[in-house]
Amino acid sequence: MKSLKLSPGKFPKKVILPASKSYANRALIIAAQSDSPFTVHDLPDSTDVTFLVAAFEQIGIRVTRTATSVTLLGPFPKCEKQSAPIKIGEGGTTARFLAALLLRGTVRHTLVLGDRLRARPWQEFIDLVNTHGGRAELIGDELSLQGPVTFPPVLEVDCRRTTQFASGIQLAFPEISVVPKQLESSESYWKMTSELQKTMQNSSSYRVPLDWSSASYPLAFGALNHEIFFPDLQPDAHQADGKFFDLLSRLNLVTKSPEGISVFSKLIHQDIEMDVSDALDLVPALSFFLAHIPGSHRLHGISNLVHKESDRLAEVIKLLRTFDRSASSESGSLSIQGHSIRRDTPVDLTFPDDHRMVMTGALFLRHHAGGTISPVSAVSKSYPRFFELLDLL
Repeated sequence: MKSLKLSPGKFPKKVILPASKSYANRALIIAAQSDSPFTVHDLPDSTDVTFLVAAFEQIGIRVTRTATSVTLLGPFPKCEKQSAPIKIGEGGTTARFLAALLLRGTVRHTLVLGDRLRARPWQEFIDLVNTHGGRAELIGDELSLQGPVTFPPVLEVDCRRTTQFASGIQLAFPEISVVPKQLESSESYWKMTSELQKTMQNSSSYRVPLDWSSASYPLAFGALNHEIFFPDLQPDAHQADGKFFDLLSRLNLVTKSPEGISVFSKLIHQDIEMDVSDALDLVPALSFFLAHIPGSHRLHGISNLVHKESDRLAEVIKLLRTFDRSASSESGSLSIQGHSIRRDTPVDLTFPDDHRMVMTGALFLRHHAGGTISPVSAVSKSYPRFFELLDLL
């Protein structure tokens, strides 16, 4: 478990962001079903995306790579072939979207899930598959899948714990209408799926937009410390973590131009309340920001944080308390008591293999007195070059 020593300091004044893995994995599933070659440009190099592209090659899709794009030639399932067990890592969209796509085929496939991913919600999907003519079984870390399935023209999918099964099935079976039931969180991601299907229809290429989830970390740091410019970043209604821009706008901490977005810092003393049920991935970076704004803050709709790459609710509270912030959860809300006092001694932070917690921990160390952090490799899931931002200084 590699650790890294971080000193207190700043971020670069200009941050080039990676593209969105949420858009990228959706676009790849759509492209894999195209009858003609389809190119997806500006792919991020996150492991969630690279695992999916590698899996495509295993199941028979031809992949041509350049530095920042892939061209896919299937279509799946016409190109389907038998594969060895497919290692899929810890990516929720990676595994769940691919699992849905495989149900179009006739070959039995096995997905090897990461330790945390196999403990995350799967039963809703397994029940749907077994109810509609396919076979699905999760034993240990192996999810076995056998298609084809015959879904009805209108299919209701339980979204109480995750929308990814609904999105995956809609992407893989565009001829049916998926109806999300109990859509209590991540509604923006469901809408992203529908809009992307419309955007990519009758096209042969797609360019992935920049990632607001990755933007949230330097945005939060800049809003507390110094001005940072994000070239080409623009508001995006279908990226839930873009809600951070709305909050920073209300606090007069950001400006927008055709060239991009700038964040800057100023003194704030204000109680902040926010519903984050649609933007759970934003909670760690947002918690860092609120922890340093004097006031009493509440984030509502946080129950499903326990189903992420770690029990992210418990990890956020633990991190906040490490830096002498009062934090607690009750009735689906997270309460944070913020203040501007900084620690004057280094801290050693060790997290589960959770990219968002590691990046948030790095913000704390940079803002306070530094220390060590591990596992640094966790950031490869979404923002592989995150620590390069700090090394550039």
